[in-house]
Amino acid sequence: MYGIYANGAVIAQFVTPMSVRSNHPVFASDTLSLSRQVARRAAQRWEIETKLEPLSYTANELFVDLVTKGYSEAVTIITPQNYGVITKRTTSGTPTATGTAGQNYITVANHTGLMPKGTFIKVGTASKVYMTVTDRSGNGTVSVYPNLSANISGTMYCRDDVIMTCFYDTDVVSGMIFTDGILMDMGTIRLVEFL
Repeated sequence: MYGIYANGAVIAQFVTPMSVRSNHPVFASDTLSLSRQVARRAAQRWEIETKLEPLSYTANELFVDLVTKGYSEAVTIITPQNYGVITKRTTSGTPTATGTAGQNYITVANHTGLMPKGTFIKVGTASKVYMTVTDRSGNGTVSVYPNLSANISGTMYCRDDVIMTCFYDTDVVSGMIFTDGILMDMGTIRLVEFL
């Protein structure tokens, strides 16, 4: 179950429609000869726009989270995996991974089964979430996106256990919105990855 995670549980589940976007600044311009020049920055973050399941008797958990965290404190979410990844993965064991800052791959150990490309992963205590861009069966190297922002080493989270640290975007209501009297329905919210 993907959603806003607090106190060891999902307090507000993501529902459709949902979008997960990669914000990777690219600057492009056309010259007078119509040749295109492109420059890409190293910085990248994930941005999620989603609706939340309407809540009634458990709405207080989300209300407290929205008000106390606001726009300045980080929140945690269970990162939604691509449906194609869910149907193909057979990953088992407790995989570990290592990688060097600036590289576009990691080395995976203690891994059995298939981790399909498009899998969101997180390694050790590093806060950045990456996506695999190649399949990985068993141990070995796997390409990731974006390039590693820091050295990583430790347990690799690659199932429905990838916890991402985010901020509520500034257009999210810091309070509650009720529909039909007892249902708290926040409409669409936007979360941006904490870097």
